[in-house]
Parts: sequence; structure tokens; C-alpha cells
Amino acid sequence: MKTPGILNSIVFALLASLAGGVSVTLLPIIVSETISAMLIIAGLSLAYLIFLIKQAERRRGRVLVVTLWLGLAIGGWLLGVSPISHILLQLTLIWIVRSLYFHTSVLTALLDLVLIVMAASAGFWAVVQTDSFIAAVWCFFLAQSLFVLIPEFSHRGKPSSGSNPAEDHFQNAHRVAEEAVRQLSVN
Repeated sequence: MKTPGILNSIVFALLASLAGGVSVTLLPIIVSETISAMLIIAGLSLAYLIFLIKQAERRRGRVLVVTLWLGLAIGGWLLGVSPISHILLQLTLIWIVRSLYFHTSVLTALLDLVLIVMAASAGFWAVVQTDSFIAAVWCFFLAQSLFVLIPEFSHRGKPSSGSNPAEDHFQNAHRVAEEAVRQLSVN
């Protein structure tokens, strides 16, 4: 399964931290700090989701991901959720997208969830220690770039002749269904 390279992810982390730094400086001039924080968080999340789905091999569901993000952003805005709740929503969406697009097992998705929690902790630590939004975004996305190193665990059953495991499961189910129909027709 195609994943973004670690170098691409590090470049994204650098660009996101620079864009976040410029935004955190300029947006409070136009709108309040809370609104600008929500806009910056949403914008960085959308940029990262677009980065992820662009790097993914799977093409299905891309419009749905952006629509879901838009629904969460607008819904959070209308409901007046706190910036912390907004961050948690965006982190959850990132985890779901990475789990669906890049991981093939529950274990790897759970390892990815642990990585997201650690990355959020690194970002929080950076903002507390340095009082710099740029450092927080850099630490968060730098830790996120490590998701490409999460190993894929093989399935216990080996696929026959190198074909797709999902097709093998389907073929097995199809054979079982045909056998059941034959037995019903004989009785």
C-alpha cells in the first residue's frame, strides 16, 4: 500500500509550521484569537487530510473525506465547541482517514492512534515550553510523519497465488454459499 515518504511528511511539517506561524500572527488582527485559533486548526487539518488522500493509493472516498471535514468544521463552529474539542475532532478525523487509507489491520490502526496521541502530546509540550505556535505545529506534524514507519502485520491466512486477500475471502464465502444452495436444492 502506497504511503507518503517520511521526507514528504517532514517537508509538509515544515510548511505547515511556517503557514501556521504566519496565520497565528496575521489572523488575530482580523478576527478574535479564539476564532483565529479555530480557523488555523481547521485549515492545518484540512491541508494534512488533503496531503494524506493525495498520497493514498485508494481513490475512493476523497470527496467524502473533504465533505466530512467540512461538516465537522461547520458543525463545530455552529455548536460553539471549544478549541480543545475542535482539536480532538480534527485528530479523530485524521486517525480515521489514516486508518482507512493506509492501514490494513486493527492493530496498526491502534498503533496509529497511539502515535496521534503522542504527537498531540509533543505539540502540547512544545507550546507549553516555548510558547510558540510554530514549535507546537512543527513537533506535532514531525511526530505525525512517523506513521509511515508503522509496520503492517500480515494476516494469519495466506492468500492463494499472491492474489488480493479481500478477493480470497470473497471467493471462500462464494464457495460456501454455492455449497449451501446445492444442499438446499438436494433436500
